[in-house]
Amino acid sequence: MGCADAGAGTFRRVVVSEDMRIAAEAASPGSRIVDAVPLDGGSSAHVVRLTLVSSGGGRSKVVFRQHADRTGKGHSAGVAAKEFRLAEVLVAAGLPVPKALALHRDSTTCGPWLVTEWVAGSPPTASDRVGDVIAQLADFLARLHAVDPERVAGVGLEPIEDPAEVLPGYLPDDENGRSVAAILASGVERRPNPDVVLHGDYWPGNVLFRDGEIAAVLDWEDAALGDPLVDLACARVEIECALGAPASARFTDEYLGRATERGCPVDLHDLPLWDAYVSATALSAMHLWGLTPTDEAERRRTTQRFFASAGARLSLRSRR
Repeated sequence: MGCADAGAGTFRRVVVSEDMRIAAEAASPGSRIVDAVPLDGGSSAHVVRLTLVSSGGGRSKVVFRQHADRTGKGHSAGVAAKEFRLAEVLVAAGLPVPKALALHRDSTTCGPWLVTEWVAGSPPTASDRVGDVIAQLADFLARLHAVDPERVAGVGLEPIEDPAEVLPGYLPDDENGRSVAAILASGVERRPNPDVVLHGDYWPGNVLFRDGEIAAVLDWEDAALGDPLVDLACARVEIECALGAPASARFTDEYLGRATERGCPVDLHDLPLWDAYVSATALSAMHLWGLTPTDEAERRRTTQRFFASAGARLSLRSRR
């Protein structure tokens, strides 16, 4: 049976597939799907909230997440298993991450999948108390980076790619891009931090808040091992897009302070390079994110300014 199983029944424009039915049974044996609602986000995965009814009549909600790699990230077939095992470790460490409930078997119809608990909440907005939001976002990231990498030894996390090696392939064809290309060609002095567990795509849209508190951090498909500046840079540019430059600067300060408090001080020497990396890669893929033309134009302008700033800081350092 294919990915769009019309015979299975359609709920709110989502066709329930054979994989969804198998996933529901694995997560809650004897249950049946009575509702299937697509969830926002997950540009490289098919994400659906399933409402299940057990044989005793009880209802529960779970999230079905199936990887399709629609954005060309090149994830391996083990991406769902990585998310599943990492969730087990992080939940045990006390972090607000949805519990993993079920994982695909060796064979699937439409790609690797996992099922997690459904957590009610919504991403932060500019109307929220920005100071509280920033403090909590920074605290979570510091807590994540304080997790001993030995705890995830069996999860399957790969090392993050080297920004100096891959950045030339993402640089925009403009004055700023050519300037950064010249700096990279001449060689960039590096001072990396010790490797930590990375979320890989840490931004406000992947964080659910409820009653003013972080309820869950989602979407761990890009989790890896590497310099904590990767996550910091990603969050910086996204917070600047969503909440403004002052919020991004405040987040940086909050994170650095909390990381130091947890015994994991972070050296900012390589931050301009990582800022350039995350903003250049975002600019190259933004057209695949499903944004409205207005939202994409505004986000692109902010990200271009962020990239230009990173390039200017790299240039200043290279002259010293």
